[in-house]
Amino acid sequence: MYNTLKEFILNILRIMKPYKGIYIARGSKLNKYVKVGKGTRINGPCFIMGVQGNCVEIGNYCAIGHNLRVRSRNHSMNYANVQDKLQKEIGAKSLDDTKGGVSIGNAVWIGDNVTILSGVNVGDGAVIGAGSVVTKNVKSYSVVAGVPAKFIKMRFTDEIIEILNRIKWWSWSEHEIQSRVDFFNIDLTHKNASSKILESLRNEL
Repeated sequence: MYNTLKEFILNILRIMKPYKGIYIARGSKLNKYVKVGKGTRINGPCFIMGVQGNCVEIGNYCAIGHNLRVRSRNHSMNYANVQDKLQKEIGAKSLDDTKGGVSIGNAVWIGDNVTILSGVNVGDGAVIGAGSVVTKNVKSYSVVAGVPAKFIKMRFTDEIIEILNRIKWWSWSEHEIQSRVDFFNIDLTHKNASSKILESLRNEL
């Protein structure tokens, strides 16, 4: 949490300094244990909190909707009290409980009102449907949705996924991305998509 507007602004600048093209909507709350990759857009206010040793990492060129909530910690349910403030006031044990940090891959699409819990890894190219609560790892290029989120389908064939994993387009420079617009115009569900990729990249693979 931020005590002053200045502290919040300085944190946003810290996150954005290494990269170009990051957008984080006004009203968002991120702490110093959150890392956001280049080109990622958080299009509505969000609440993303990591803790020391259990950070939250978001990859490059992600598309994130409104009201994403990510926490890399939770409350233990093993004690009579479940409120942090009371535990601190009486000098009792901390209620901090975590399954680890949260990692969101590159080119991930997250719909509105999604919650991601501690210890979750979201793979590259995954899609998370609006309103989902993600409690388990999400496979790269899969589509999940629901409470708790469940597997719906894979976005592409194994062949296309293998090619995408090799080229890792999200690591290209801005010049490379702009010069390869043909690649971004390919319907990757088309039966000839793999050959079209090879043609668009002039057999660079």
